[in-house]
Amino acid sequence: DSLAKQSPLGLETTKSLDALLGSYMKQNAEECSLKLIRNEYQATGKQFNIILMDIADGAKKAYLTKIIWGLGGTVSTDGSSCSHVLTGKARRTLNFCTALCSGAWIVSPSWLKESFREGRFVEEVPFILKDEDYLMKFRADLKEAVFKARKNPGNLLKGYSICLATHVHPPIETLSAIVRSAGGEVRVSFGDVCDRSRTIFIASEEDMEEALLAVRSGIRTFSSDWFMNCIMKQELDLDAPQFAESL
Repeated sequence: DSLAKQSPLGLETTKSLDALLGSYMKQNAEECSLKLIRNEYQATGKQFNIILMDIADGAKKAYLTKIIWGLGGTVSTDGSSCSHVLTGKARRTLNFCTALCSGAWIVSPSWLKESFREGRFVEEVPFILKDEDYLMKFRADLKEAVFKARKNPGNLLKGYSICLATHVHPPIETLSAIVRSAGGEVRVSFGDVCDRSRTIFIASEEDMEEALLAVRSGIRTFSSDWFMNCIMKQELDLDAPQFAESL
């Protein structure tokens, strides 16, 4: 008490300065810890550039972003350059498909919860998304597609030219980005292709005339659904019924 009385700043001011100093030391310690974690990730070559998918709540997204940053990661909005997708559902969206093709981990929110509890990003394999709808549709676990893509990222369509008809769905812009993320070359016409055996024409019912012309030219012709299924399974099924046969 005597020291407090002797302080020209007064007791309350001294307490405030002590609190400020304590806060500064804590923040400095957290920053040092974060730098150590980031250095460790850089040394191992691991990246944690994470897409938060299907989170519309701004406050929740801000909170999760803070957690990711605190663990040494960053938040991304680009599927082709992210390392992880945090989601509760497998979706045929641009970001999901380009992320999958690029070899990103597709993990459930439980992965981030466990990472937060451990104070660092944990192993992904136990937390790869399990989606019942995906399992029913493709009769396979999403884990298989993730492993295939991670083994050969950006290579599913390598060496193939993909021609996209006018009325495909998803639209040409979206499919073009997905094709490129899978290593394929996008073409708007099959008239100038050099190797027809390595060319695939994607069409819809509205493109029937052009699709039949492609078939007669010896070019494999499939529907947009076939293409998206190949992307979601990370499996190029060239033995499937072709477009004209499936109608």
